[in-house]
Amino acid sequence: MKNIVIIGGGACGSAALIEIVLQVIVQKLQEKVSIHLIERRPKVGYGLAFGTRQKSHLLNTQADLMGIYANEPGHFTKWLEKNGGKKRKDVKGESDTSSAYTSRILYGNYVSEEVKKTLKKAKDSGVKVKLINDEAIDLERGKNEEIKVHLKSSEPIIANYILLAPGTPKPNIFKEFRKHDSYFDFPWPSSRLKEGISKNDHVGILGTSLSAIDTVMTLVDNEHNGKVTLFSPDGMLPRVQPDENKEIEREFLTLENIHRIKRKDLHSPKVKELFRFFIKDAENAERDKIDWKALNRDGQHAEKFLRYDINTAEKGGDTLLNLAYSLRYDSSTIWNWMDREQKEIFGKWLGRHWAVNRHAMPLYNAKKILELIDKGSLQIIPKNQKVIFNEAEKIFEIKTNEEKTYKVDKLINATGSATALEAMDSKLISNLIKREYLSAYPLGGAVINARTLQAISPKGGENIYAVGHLANGMLMDVNAVWYNVKTIAKVAQELIFKVREHGNIY
Repeated sequence: MKNIVIIGGGACGSAALIEIVLQVIVQKLQEKVSIHLIERRPKVGYGLAFGTRQKSHLLNTQADLMGIYANEPGHFTKWLEKNGGKKRKDVKGESDTSSAYTSRILYGNYVSEEVKKTLKKAKDSGVKVKLINDEAIDLERGKNEEIKVHLKSSEPIIANYILLAPGTPKPNIFKEFRKHDSYFDFPWPSSRLKEGISKNDHVGILGTSLSAIDTVMTLVDNEHNGKVTLFSPDGMLPRVQPDENKEIEREFLTLENIHRIKRKDLHSPKVKELFRFFIKDAENAERDKIDWKALNRDGQHAEKFLRYDINTAEKGGDTLLNLAYSLRYDSSTIWNWMDREQKEIFGKWLGRHWAVNRHAMPLYNAKKILELIDKGSLQIIPKNQKVIFNEAEKIFEIKTNEEKTYKVDKLINATGSATALEAMDSKLISNLIKREYLSAYPLGGAVINARTLQAISPKGGENIYAVGHLANGMLMDVNAVWYNVKTIAKVAQELIFKVREHGNIY
């Protein structure tokens, strides 16, 4: 019997457990495989992202893409309709239930419920599943590809296959500030902010992306009265997601046209070629030329763009936003077709602009942010360059490259999840790097086989797999549950194939 060990019980780990159990039952492999899921939190299904109880922490994706089953994206919508739908206070949006944005904790409740159903199916069908409430801190390869999983508080367990699904990795930057009670190295769990920040404190938030927006919402929910200042190099807020996007049918930036370039010109897609296609599709939709320089938000007035974004979101979004949204199912394929050099060019040239359009904030939260700006309690400062702790005044100072200095009482690092493998604040990941079981990919995350999600490293062997943020450089959209669910289905198929065919091969 082969043992599959899933490390992490958030959305990714839960999706993996659900899919693997389903395939074991369907293929009648109960006597060939057992499954362990290791989660350090008391409850499976929530993780860091979906365990927050803040009412304004909303999903950044409409309900109809959030099904936890790989080929049933609408499953969450059906669950939501059975559980109150739009009548619930924790469901936002002016359109129907499928286009709604729910609280994160409500989605966590959904995932947890589906895990419980899966565990019952497993028990009734004779599938051996064990949940372990502990933290995996190291892996050790032994003979015959067996892997010993070292746990923080329990005896080790032996695995034949490992699926790493550790969830949202906290960044280890600004570690020198952790000794100060006025510094918060991560916005989650949000209870830390509630307990450590006074209502009249001037709070500085490093970052202006979705993590920073969630951080502001935490302060709003807890009736914070003091000033809040967001700092980032570009000062760009996420754009605003409409309740329902206007559909754009692309004629130029299509998989067919991009593949034609590969076939005829015999080279991987270049960023310039892709952007030319994007321009053509955008101007085709607008039926006019577009002033692309005027759309550059880098270092510009965030308030002006936020007002525009809210207005356009209420009308279904503009061409730029909707064109990015139309690429949600193709962007990962295009990314995989690009070589590393072109990916690096994309990151430096277009990456930030793509991110603010592709990963937009819900309209409900955008209006809250604008209210704070209009009240004078929130400001967005671009071009931050240096952060220091003023020992004399016991405050933080943020300096910009315009030679301005801003002082704040409390500082929160909301720059987002760690991208580089070495920057992930995790004992397990650190140990796997030291053992050379994981290799860093220059664009972020670990080196993996994009088709099977197998980790590729000098000493890790062939039976360690990684999903979610650990694959953030080689894959695109790893922040999206729907995309992770699809990739996890691939991993499950690979693992089940190995289990089923092991006796025939070896």
